[in-house]
Amino acid sequence: MAFIPTRALSALFTALFIGICSLTTLPAAWAAAEDTQQNQSESTNPTTPLISGISVIAPDSTLDAMGAELHSVYESSTKNYTKTESTVAYAALLKRASAIATQADGLLAKIKPYNTIYQNFLNILGKAPEKGDTSESPSVTAQRKALSVKQRDISERMTRLRLYQLEAQQLVDELRQHGSAIQQATLTQRFPTPLGITFWSQLVDAAGNNTGRLSRLAQESGAVLSASLKGQRALLTLGSFALSALLLTGWLFSRRGIRSLVSRVLPAGRIRAIVATVTCSILTAIIWRFSFDIAWAGISFNNNALQEDLSVLAGMIAIQIPICGFVTELGFNLLSRDEKWRIISLSDTLAKNLRLFPFWFAVALAIRGILRFIDTKSGLSSMSIQFCDALYVLSVSPLLFAVPRQLRLSTGEGKEIHSSLAPLLQTLASSVSIVCWIAVFLGYIPLAYSIITWISGMAVTTTALVLFAMLVIALGDTIFPSSAPVGSRLVQLGLPARLVDQACVVIPGIICVFLVIMGFAVATAGATFDPSQIISRIAYIFNGADTSTSGEGGFHISLDAIILCILLFILGSYAIKILTTWFRERYFPKTSLDIGAQSSILSIITYSSWILIGLTAASTLGVTMKSMTWVVSALSVGIGFGLQSIVQNFVSGIILMAERPVSIGDVVEIAGSRGVITRISVRSTNIALSDKSTLIVPNSQFITTAVRNATRSEKPGVFTTVLQLPFASDLERAMQVMIEALTASKNVDPTYPPTATITNIADGSALLTGTARANDVSSTTTIRSEALFDIWQAFQENNIPISIPNSLAPFPDK
Repeated sequence: MAFIPTRALSALFTALFIGICSLTTLPAAWAAAEDTQQNQSESTNPTTPLISGISVIAPDSTLDAMGAELHSVYESSTKNYTKTESTVAYAALLKRASAIATQADGLLAKIKPYNTIYQNFLNILGKAPEKGDTSESPSVTAQRKALSVKQRDISERMTRLRLYQLEAQQLVDELRQHGSAIQQATLTQRFPTPLGITFWSQLVDAAGNNTGRLSRLAQESGAVLSASLKGQRALLTLGSFALSALLLTGWLFSRRGIRSLVSRVLPAGRIRAIVATVTCSILTAIIWRFSFDIAWAGISFNNNALQEDLSVLAGMIAIQIPICGFVTELGFNLLSRDEKWRIISLSDTLAKNLRLFPFWFAVALAIRGILRFIDTKSGLSSMSIQFCDALYVLSVSPLLFAVPRQLRLSTGEGKEIHSSLAPLLQTLASSVSIVCWIAVFLGYIPLAYSIITWISGMAVTTTALVLFAMLVIALGDTIFPSSAPVGSRLVQLGLPARLVDQACVVIPGIICVFLVIMGFAVATAGATFDPSQIISRIAYIFNGADTSTSGEGGFHISLDAIILCILLFILGSYAIKILTTWFRERYFPKTSLDIGAQSSILSIITYSSWILIGLTAASTLGVTMKSMTWVVSALSVGIGFGLQSIVQNFVSGIILMAERPVSIGDVVEIAGSRGVITRISVRSTNIALSDKSTLIVPNSQFITTAVRNATRSEKPGVFTTVLQLPFASDLERAMQVMIEALTASKNVDPTYPPTATITNIADGSALLTGTARANDVSSTTTIRSEALFDIWQAFQENNIPISIPNSLAPFPDK
């Protein structure tokens, strides 16, 4: 391959960019010029009123059109569609009903301020004078009458819009229910098995009609292509082909330039490979789609031979083109010949063996676009459609074996990640492939086709979302910390370094959560890449849905709802574990919170998350406050009688976590027991005692009884020893010996100097008190005992007598 100089390539791209911008901005410039002339002509008109009439914002024609559209959608929803047409028809009706609901919301939002303004004007004018009151000016009466008429008009239009809004929402809910029912019925529909004679006989019977339909489509394609190459149109068509080829040629040489730029701008490390992969993949998707649009525009522009079927087919293929480009470029970067540009650790042998897998996967995705046309708009017989779908399933499902098989074969190369993933992936791939093949041979072809297409779509979605998550995390760890170039600039501008480091952890975490929501939206939308469906699913996740029409507060238990609830609890437990691990390992090290505060935050997050999961599961089953009335009443009685102590401990646990009178690691003394708090839950608190046992204390005792917290005094582990000496003893010598004995004790903290003081003199004796601090706060009692033994031994060696208290002196013999 000949080498193209960088300057020449840059000049080529510059000229290409200017040409494209000129083509794309010229119509906009003409439109802007027309708007300018229109505005200039309108400026000569008389001045418009300060407040526009409401008929301008929501004219009767618009409201009548909305009502007619609602009636049309309703009439269309009552028609009997075939199973092939029903899915597409109900999807189109759902889009129309949603558009009406959105339009009604927008008009209501525009009209409401006008209603408020006119009401304020009426309040300023006040009520009309009654009989016997002083008459008002006729102009005021006329103004009040005019304002009342306008406000009445606004109220009527708002009432119509609210009615349309309610009807549209009801239609949306009904169409969604119909769509779900049709989808479930389609998935469970059984056709004749391909292993039997019936399947092939029906296919042969429909061969004549299918051949005619395909022949007409081929003739239409030939006519369109022939018309695009006739006369002066040939220059436009060939020019669009040349421009498309030029874009693809530039794409072939762009990868090297992007990698060179990334190497110069970004620091060495994994971030270079991630940024280069993301940039190349996005650029490839854009260029491929733009190239296809340019080529198709050259063919279809003002082409009288073009019919609706071919336009629909081109549109469905156009949706798959950028996805195919993204998959191809992503696979090229993941399996790059140069190991430093691979974002995951793969051996050279494994990368070489998997190099063709992205290409075949992209081909399968492109064929999926053609199959969408065959399933919905081709007009072929039902058995022919099932034959195409079955052939697609049997051809694509073996691709699922490629990655796990190659991972299993490469386990001997020392890659631990391969050896851990290979069995799981191979089991999943084998199970899915076997299920799909069995479903096809049993006649459940729609079920097998839906599984394969859903897995294909989710594979692309998951890979893309994981790639973007890796990019965000890599940028947060490499570019934006306080020690990195961008982060250091932010610190120089006055932002605290700790705040910058926390933002580098929190912001990527929030973005990753949104990416998970996007993945869930794509999964629930059938793994399609229709932006309108994905956006509506995301809006549904954030805004929720009105379930007031689902029944009178009853339960709606079904198999899919039960399975969804089970999966919700399983996935919720993993999500909570990931969230708490993220806080513990990534966020908390960037803060100055102590271990007690960290434990309280994690406990509150955990319990709050489980409450949300429980409420979500209840909502999935259709449980509302109305349906929970009797349950809540029964719980109230139970709390009043049998569950009082449990609720008391639960509330006390929440108070302990929020108020934090005691924290994990504090040395406390409660009910005569002394130890270190190791765990605080919503019901009880665990205290580790000096004998290595654990004392479990109900949380209510920390609220209702006196608790001694040695840690809060900022002297944890401090203990005292009191000895009684005869008054005639050498007290100065005794104090010195006590200090030396405490200092020499092996488990006494040397950083806290021991002290000895005379605390009392009475009954011919003196009380000598020594103070020291233990090394281990949890073993203060044991260390105090050792220190007392050391003091007693030191007093014996120095012949210092110790008096016996009168309360312990023996009675004299009679």
